[in-house]
Amino acid sequence: MSTTTSTSSTNTTQLLPGIGSNYLASNSGSSTSAASSGTLSEQDFLTLFTAQLQNQDPTNPMQSYELASQLAQFTTVEQLTQANTELNGIEQYSGGINNGQISSLVGKNITAQDNTMTVSSGKVTNSLNYTLSTPSTVSYTVTDSSGDAIYTGSLGSQSAGSYTLPWSATDSSGNTVADGSYTVTVTATPTDGSSAAASVATTIQGLVSSCNLSANPPTYTLSGTNAAQIPVSSVLQVSAN
Repeated sequence: MSTTTSTSSTNTTQLLPGIGSNYLASNSGSSTSAASSGTLSEQDFLTLFTAQLQNQDPTNPMQSYELASQLAQFTTVEQLTQANTELNGIEQYSGGINNGQISSLVGKNITAQDNTMTVSSGKVTNSLNYTLSTPSTVSYTVTDSSGDAIYTGSLGSQSAGSYTLPWSATDSSGNTVADGSYTVTVTATPTDGSSAAASVATTIQGLVSSCNLSANPPTYTLSGTNAAQIPVSSVLQVSAN
């Protein structure tokens, strides 16, 4: 018990260096409670600050700048604590608004940057588009969930513009592929030979059936079995159903 009282007195004296040892000895319960929690509440500070003034050495009283410094430090910490509480409230409020905006797209058609095509009952459930900035020779490769290429198609020479990929959910042998999600890589080589073959950015379109707000980042699920999961940040355009 004597060890605990000694530790409490030391910690409190460091916080309020002008306090007398006689006060600490007579109020060991209060100082022990403050030390055990590791923090001082407003009431703890005011109690100890008042005791400091009452029990200071009359022959060597605290200077006014020392008192002002302690009060300034306490005020700063109190204001920071209040600001942190208010910021937490603002964050929760903003999060609620953001979630409301995200969920408002359920039932809307979206265009998003993505390269996934899904197949359900032997049919592709979403379209995949790409845009060429210059006339190019275009080809594409479809891979399954294991990363194996199941189909490679050549679309020949195409002018600059936007196109929809014509894949019909078949493999290289013409067999209908299993239901699931497939990744498509579109490659274009400028016909004027100005640059080498490069992957082309693709977008998909679909109807949003639901959203997952617990994901990080939140995602949209497009309608259909095995539908694509689209991060909110990938959405480029929204239109009414």
